[in-house]
Amino acid sequence: MDAEETESLSGSGFVAEGCYVRDGEDSEYYPKKLSIGKSLSELKLNHIQKILLMTDGTVTELLEYLSQEPIVIEKVYQKLEGDLCGVPDEHVSSIQPGVSQVLIRKIILKGKITRKNYIYAESTILVDCLPSDFRNELINTKTPIGKLWSKHRLETYKTDFVAIKEKPTAQIASHLSIPLDTDVLSRTYCVYSCGEKSMVITEKFSSDLFVE
Repeated sequence: MDAEETESLSGSGFVAEGCYVRDGEDSEYYPKKLSIGKSLSELKLNHIQKILLMTDGTVTELLEYLSQEPIVIEKVYQKLEGDLCGVPDEHVSSIQPGVSQVLIRKIILKGKITRKNYIYAESTILVDCLPSDFRNELINTKTPIGKLWSKHRLETYKTDFVAIKEKPTAQIASHLSIPLDTDVLSRTYCVYSCGEKSMVITEKFSSDLFVE
């Protein structure tokens, strides 16, 4: 599931104001595939936070390793939409007009033992691009997307990564169980399956997560 590095993010579908790719002496800090917002560029992140922003693998499995507990999901919202009205703002530019239906899914990745809320995620899923068994299990169960990819051996390619720092809305602060004045680290990326774009995903977590 390793994603291939791209030389440029121009034309990626994410036209994020104030975002750029670091180069020169800082080129090792973030890979070229990740576009970094200016709000984030000066923030000194620890290694775990960098990994969470840059990973090509499944975030669920990474969280289980880092937290040392099983990760489960809490579905906050899920609805099949016949148009793009309910698509999150960060995803609109990456969804082609004329899509017949999308699944809007909002979830919290949380610890099964501690019940700690680790990551809040919003997904726009082009369900017609997914195998029927995968699609049905995604809609009807609480299995994390990453575990479904592994279970169904679905080859995926992740690209167009954009990361920013932001202040949370009251709703997101509630989902992450953090104060409103806490910075949130956010990344958005596209997922391709079977040669087609199948998902756009945004993941948000507290800047205090895994900070000792």
